[in-house]
Amino acid sequence: MIDESSNIDKSRLIIPQLAGLYRSVAPLSYAFIRIVVALVLLPDGIDKIFLGGVERIATGNIAKLGLPLPYVWAWTVGGLEFLGAILLGLGLFTRPVAVALAVMLTVIVVDIAAPRGFLWTSNGIEIALLLELATIGFLFGGGGRYSIDRVIGREF
Repeated sequence: MIDESSNIDKSRLIIPQLAGLYRSVAPLSYAFIRIVVALVLLPDGIDKIFLGGVERIATGNIAKLGLPLPYVWAWTVGGLEFLGAILLGLGLFTRPVAVALAVMLTVIVVDIAAPRGFLWTSNGIEIALLLELATIGFLFGGGGRYSIDRVIGREF
């Protein structure tokens, strides 16, 4: 277990010999999660921006939602998934990006994924919900110890 000071209490570990590993890797865990979330979002952004996905979601999901100017929304979503994922992975402007991603993912969870149910084989709600909850966590936690936000000394 890790307490607030990041000291490992060997007596609480099932395998006490791993305390050194936990001690050295634990500080990287937040950055690791931030980067993994970014890497999950990035391929969708690449698809939308560079591979024609904007057309597909503008005429598909966004049109079904009844939003005006579906192509503007589609490019916004694509840009956010592409540029936002890069910024999130770097830990730059983490909080504003997390807010934008959380709003986008809320729309996806509530209006697109929830009607499909809770099963990943049917493009259900669980992946989008997990990503949304992670971005809400980044909103509160900021970029973390290993982020450009921390390097420049500004938490936006």
